[in-house]
Amino acid sequence: GELKMPPKKKLPEADAAAIAEWVRQGLPWPDSKPAVTATEPDKERTFTREEKAYWAFQRVRKPEPPQVRGTDWCRNPIDRFLLANMEAAGVKPAAATDKIRLLRRITFDLTGLPPTPGEVDAYVKDEGAGADSKVVERLLASPAYGEKWGRKWLDVARFADSNGMDENLAHANAWRYRDWVIKSFNADLPYDRFVREQIAGDLIPGGAAAERNDRLTATGFLVVGPKMLAEDDPVKMRMDVIDEQLDTLGQAFLGLTFGCARCHDHKFDPITAGDYYGLAGIFYSTKTMQNYSVVARWNERPIGTAVANATLAEHDKKLAAIRAELQSLENRAESITLKRIEAERKRAADYAVAAGEVYRRRGPFRLIHADPGKDLPDGGIRVEAEAYSRGNALKLTDGYGAGIGVIINAGPLPNFAEYDLESKKAGTFQLAVRYAAADARPIRILVDGKLVLGDACGSKTGSWNPDTQTWEAVATLELPAGKSAIRFERDGPFPHLDKFALIPMTAEQIAASPLSADRAAAEGHLLPSLLKQWVDLLAKRNGTAPTADELAALSKDAQGPFRATLEVEAETQAELRGELKRIRDAKVALEKARPPVDEVMAVEEGPVQNLRIHRRGSHLTLGAEVPRRFPTILASAGDSMLKADRSGRLEFAEWLTRPDHPLTARVMVNRIWAGHFGVGLVRSPDNFGRLGERPTHPELLDWLADEFVKSKWSVKQMHRLIVGSAAYRMSSTVDPAVFAKDPENRLLAHFDRRRLDAEELRDGMLAVAGLLERTAGGSLLGVGNRKYVTDTGNKKYEGYTSTRRTVYLPVIRSAGFDVLQSLDFPDPSVTAGKRTTTTVPTQALLMLNSPLADQAAGGLAESLLALPGDDGDRIREGYRRAWNRRPTDREIEKIVAYLANSERAGNSGESPEKRRLRSWRGFSRVLFASNEFVFVE
Repeated sequence: GELKMPPKKKLPEADAAAIAEWVRQGLPWPDSKPAVTATEPDKERTFTREEKAYWAFQRVRKPEPPQVRGTDWCRNPIDRFLLANMEAAGVKPAAATDKIRLLRRITFDLTGLPPTPGEVDAYVKDEGAGADSKVVERLLASPAYGEKWGRKWLDVARFADSNGMDENLAHANAWRYRDWVIKSFNADLPYDRFVREQIAGDLIPGGAAAERNDRLTATGFLVVGPKMLAEDDPVKMRMDVIDEQLDTLGQAFLGLTFGCARCHDHKFDPITAGDYYGLAGIFYSTKTMQNYSVVARWNERPIGTAVANATLAEHDKKLAAIRAELQSLENRAESITLKRIEAERKRAADYAVAAGEVYRRRGPFRLIHADPGKDLPDGGIRVEAEAYSRGNALKLTDGYGAGIGVIINAGPLPNFAEYDLESKKAGTFQLAVRYAAADARPIRILVDGKLVLGDACGSKTGSWNPDTQTWEAVATLELPAGKSAIRFERDGPFPHLDKFALIPMTAEQIAASPLSADRAAAEGHLLPSLLKQWVDLLAKRNGTAPTADELAALSKDAQGPFRATLEVEAETQAELRGELKRIRDAKVALEKARPPVDEVMAVEEGPVQNLRIHRRGSHLTLGAEVPRRFPTILASAGDSMLKADRSGRLEFAEWLTRPDHPLTARVMVNRIWAGHFGVGLVRSPDNFGRLGERPTHPELLDWLADEFVKSKWSVKQMHRLIVGSAAYRMSSTVDPAVFAKDPENRLLAHFDRRRLDAEELRDGMLAVAGLLERTAGGSLLGVGNRKYVTDTGNKKYEGYTSTRRTVYLPVIRSAGFDVLQSLDFPDPSVTAGKRTTTTVPTQALLMLNSPLADQAAGGLAESLLALPGDDGDRIREGYRRAWNRRPTDREIEKIVAYLANSERAGNSGESPEKRRLRSWRGFSRVLFASNEFVFVE
């Protein structure tokens, strides 16, 4: 029976028979608004007895195949279910198709590839009773089977090799999940295990290391979806990830749209907001992301040999130790800073007086030497910026540094350049710097490790180019005789530094120059960084000195002029600077030296937590707490008894795959049916709810679901059943009288002709041309993990030029491969159990003029011309490869005439060989572009 809300009709007490009658007769549902309505946020909707009884009755049961008159036509019970409806409507099934069409149909359906001429010949010649079974078993055993049907599941699993959304980062390890899916279909992994491993494979105990790694890889199903990685609100991001998981889970396994219940009770299906947040709690207690900070990182886990895992564990142990050591040293450094600040608070009056003097003598520094780039006074020092003793800045002598040489940002941050200088005698020097800057990029200046200026060179000069390089006096420095180390540094990119000069100052120049906080601090034995904060405070007060009461308050204010800043920390922690740098550098080096290890996108258990209902879906407005549970309309109270120390993911997976579950088997057999007949018995394969389509043959759907479970959830056994039916072998020729009664072919009285999907067309063309590479597995992405995927997806990635099967090409969200996009490849950001099929001009142009058409036509033409025999033999072989049949004499005559005309019309400058190849390429192009190749009948 279809899984829809029951009609508004009162049931007799516990009258299951009445419910069964509703199902059997397919009574129409009311047009009025369904009984499910939104409730108050803190109150869960309760279901009526009628609703509970109806849904409880929906356990899969096995109806007996109906009695029919045309038993001679039936090959297995499937046909009896179909024929019963046809006989009731006065319709006869179409005749059987011919053997060649049937072989082409089965081969494309099971492998996504055309049969070879040799396979066609062998099947046509085999008149034995087991000929069909031999073909089916051969195809099911082919690696191509898993590639075809694995791709179908990847549509449902919204698989992609990049994240898409706001931060299109590379899923460089997603291919492992894709390969697991393909391997699972080839191995005929029982579907119940297939489901459990994707939801909770990491929690299933037992098995060898390889099996455990496979189960871990399977949970990539929960991670490969798109995510807003730059969402500023981490709580919202977390709920959005869970919402995407629930929406996918619901449609993929249950054919239900859970996402509708995030904001309110489902308007059409019996899923309450409480059900939604009960399920959401299970995945809230699951770790899908490593963090939720911008840009967030999805979770990955290592797999590999015991030796590799041990090596990684040892590395991580060392890394943890050095991180702990660094944290301890940073805590010590912070303590030193806080103690020094506490000591300086007692000198608040001295700071206020010194700051007042600095403020009084404020004003811009003026160069005391007209051009520091030319002759300096005796004792002056001029240094080219590129001549640093230590640093990580980029030395540039062209472009921005043409003719002068500059240093700019090289990438790694923070930027620094340190110079070892020697002064003939101690004295006071003016520091002048020549630089260019289109934007303000102030730098810090340190002398012998001590911060003397935190905001030097912060002006704009007009551009980054050499013609705006400007000298600027930035500070007055006290230097000892002998060696000193001057360091420029910035957390961000540098201004473009050309050179700097240290100009000796006379007593008169010192007296006339503005008093810098550095000088005033040195004279009063104060901390320059704290004195600068006091000067800033006075500037905000327009120079008004604080009163005694205000001074006392300012000395205690945690956000006042005695607050700890980066400049204060740098100045007070100078004695630890070397040790901090050593450990930080060691940590960075160890992080970079992480041993290579295979990793998979996978989930793991997290802290267990129930959720509260989010009113209108907002995490900012919370209602009542909901225990983690399964949907109440489908599960008994005992099903949802989840232990407090587990997420409940494994229990949920086990509940989904119980033999008597009302939805799981039905949804999957419907997908398998659609893979052979083009549409499912439920034509909305991702929605079995009230807004989905009703089953055309509900009893057949239940019979198949029961067979599926009894066959130990074998997908391959379902293929055998379906392709072995008489219905599957019908011709696609439509009787006009039948069409008049059933234009949509809901009775399945004939086989629906279908266009090959995108992968089948591309792979089929390459296979016929002899160009298809059959290497399996691995990645063609060519972009590092978590790196940005920035190009259109058609030019940058070498993977798109590969001749391997399409399932192995990268799937880039927001920038799909144009060949696939033109042929209705689905949006990889959402579940797509059913592909649309369009007919638009660009598809015809693709088949005639695209690089793919050129490549395939060229390959086929060259291989045909290399064959012995005459042109008639070559034409016959072309037909057999592309269309799986022999041409008629009339067709051969037409093609021979075309080839002759084409060669005569060629460019006079072409050689005869080139003219001949061009003509045969044209013939090959027509073979591929024709309906006989593009469609399966």
